[in-house]
Amino acid sequence: MANGRCSCGKPGCGNAGKHPRTRRGLKDARVNDADIDHWWNRWPDANIGIRTGVNAGIVVIDVDPRHGGDESLAELVREHGELPATVGALTGGGGRHLVFKHPSGTVRNRSNMRPGIDVRGDGGYIFVPPSNHASGGRYRWREGHGPHEMTPAEMPAWLLALVTRGNLEEANADAARVAEQAPTPTAVLTNERATRALAAMRGLRADDHKDGSRRLFAAASIAVRFDLDTGCALSTIREYLHGAPTPRDYSDADILKRLQDAERTCTRGEALHNGQARRAAPPSTPTPNTPPPEPFRPFPVDALPDRMRVFVEAVAAATGTDPAYAALAALVTVAGCIGNRVAVLVKSGWTEPAVLWGVLVGRSGTTKSPVLKLVTRALIDLFRAERRAFADAMKEYAREVGRHNVRLAEWKKSQRNGPPTDPPDEPERPVERRLLVSDITVEKLGELLEQSPLGLLLVRDELAAWSGAFDRYAAGGKGSDQPAWLSMYDAAPVTIDRKSGKGNYFVERAAVSVLGSIQPGTLARSFGTAEREAGLLARVLVAYPPDRPVLWTEAALPDDVAADWRKLLEALLALPAAADEHGDPRPRFIPIGQEAKALWIEWHDRHARELVDTSNDDLAAHYAKLKGACARIALLFACVEVAAGGDAVAYISADAMRRAIAVVEWFKGEGRRVYAVLSETEEDRARRQLIEWIERRGGAVTVRELTHGLQQYRGRADAAKADLDALAKAGCGAWEHPAPGPKGGRPSPRFVLATGNTNTKTPADVGVKEGIGIGDTASGSANVEGADGNGGAGDGADWGEV
Repeated sequence: MANGRCSCGKPGCGNAGKHPRTRRGLKDARVNDADIDHWWNRWPDANIGIRTGVNAGIVVIDVDPRHGGDESLAELVREHGELPATVGALTGGGGRHLVFKHPSGTVRNRSNMRPGIDVRGDGGYIFVPPSNHASGGRYRWREGHGPHEMTPAEMPAWLLALVTRGNLEEANADAARVAEQAPTPTAVLTNERATRALAAMRGLRADDHKDGSRRLFAAASIAVRFDLDTGCALSTIREYLHGAPTPRDYSDADILKRLQDAERTCTRGEALHNGQARRAAPPSTPTPNTPPPEPFRPFPVDALPDRMRVFVEAVAAATGTDPAYAALAALVTVAGCIGNRVAVLVKSGWTEPAVLWGVLVGRSGTTKSPVLKLVTRALIDLFRAERRAFADAMKEYAREVGRHNVRLAEWKKSQRNGPPTDPPDEPERPVERRLLVSDITVEKLGELLEQSPLGLLLVRDELAAWSGAFDRYAAGGKGSDQPAWLSMYDAAPVTIDRKSGKGNYFVERAAVSVLGSIQPGTLARSFGTAEREAGLLARVLVAYPPDRPVLWTEAALPDDVAADWRKLLEALLALPAAADEHGDPRPRFIPIGQEAKALWIEWHDRHARELVDTSNDDLAAHYAKLKGACARIALLFACVEVAAGGDAVAYISADAMRRAIAVVEWFKGEGRRVYAVLSETEEDRARRQLIEWIERRGGAVTVRELTHGLQQYRGRADAAKADLDALAKAGCGAWEHPAPGPKGGRPSPRFVLATGNTNTKTPADVGVKEGIGIGDTASGSANVEGADGNGGAGDGADWGEV
């Protein structure tokens, strides 16, 4: 198995990489060293398969996201509880293996125990790292979950019941009885949505011209728009097709594929947001079982270097957004400008590049796009100047090519009779200097990185398109883009095969910073289980401030602030790099100063202890990447410090390190908050949204105010009172009973949020800093509706291709 092609030589082999080398396949499995050494010497490029079952002592849960495995496993976890930490591997094709201790007795192999979930038990086998996958990826152990790091855990009772065929029907019957006896609010809400979705499906025209695939996709789209989970969507579509069958019979796998296609083209829950289903649906009752996400803390703007702080505050005032948006966008932009010019030397053998990935998270209409426009506008202006210079250079190159052709013809003529001489030198083609890229394939990125060894900055207004391109060619056998992007975060060597098969690109230090925005629901879908376990989301810094009304203001980005920001970026782009023995640019390695090193060590060890105590695997992976991020941000601040004077960076100062630690501590808290939001159940989300609504009203509310303020509580005072009682029971607040006033009477009780839940004020809440400002262009203020002053794009629109 190599480069996605099977060693059998058959094109489109359906069993690629899985042909046994020995005659009896898994029955020839050996444990003695002599046989294994003999096999490796004979077949050094073979994949590795191991037996499962009672003799091997393991049972493996095989999760395939292509057929809904991630959703099925998430549904099981929600229903029964978390799985214990155990040995696990990533398959290279987006799937994963969970390895558990064999319970003794009989555990048979089972396909499709749930959609996309298989059981490898007695008589089964799996492939293990470092085998190659048919997609071109490679099997690898999950970080911290290899067999050299832990032993297989025992299956919890509910999972054991599911994987054992004899107990499956009993387990399902028990679950059904419990569901009948005590329907949960989630079940009631889901049944209501499914009923409405089914009614919408039955309204589809049944004029199938061919196989009915279009109608099946339309039904899948309805299921997504009504926010049905995978199991509910499957059963609802099945019920619809039973009454309106298609010319072709579709399997569950076919339906799941259409649901995945619909996820890419439809907005989940759109029908609910548009009021098509919410009017009659009861509100989801908050539950006190899960603690709510931590309250939002204001970004420490004072920790930024002065020139960055002034710019960030001005952008926040001009757009009416929380400063966290502008701060994160500015940090990533600075990193993109520095690129491979410098890197921080943490200690011998440990360096960190000036590369950051950041995403602004918020619902549509939260003015994320204008922030990106204002922060990157200076680079777009510089890019335009570079484009003009490159166009002029190409014109001169064309003229020089013409003159070269004349000289070449004269040389050829002279070679007929005269002595042999060397031909005239060809003119050197100009290379376009690039920094910004937008919608781009990893193959094109490899080409640009070869031409721009100092690094690139990717800016996407909607970052879901970036994460969606990770597996762009996986279906065609070319492998995933994921490994290349993981290398680009660390400015590591990257080899990218051309799609045409003609050669490849090799970049020794592929440095790419990434900046964009995304909506909360899209973030959860774009960075699914496979992306999180691969470490993609762990590398991303996030800013997700609470929603706030975007009110009008005359504030705009002052000319002098915008000009100073441009000068700063130009100075960073002019920082000198070092050169290797071949004269090619390489980063200068900047050490951490003595005073800064003491601060770093103290923070590093404290952070390491917090990491060990973190039970959430996704958050632990994020914490692990924050160590490097702290050193990177300290490097950025050190570069900004010296950029004004045009000096070269000598070392990381204590001031730069102290500021970086304060910023990373904020990102740590924001990470805890965002990861909690990503793991919310429907009830958790309803509770958080209710808390945020109360916060925006000042932190207190009566039942009457709630029934008049939120649509789902209109005419439902009992539901409003019950949900506020649930918040009180969860410790999120308490009821207060005001004393009667001077005229007597009995004031209504008020629910008041606990102090820790009411921290929504930020520096941008002061004065006229709320709102989006489009000032008088005669005074040089910024039109944030369009970086070019053309207006009208609005949040979420494509702000221009770079």
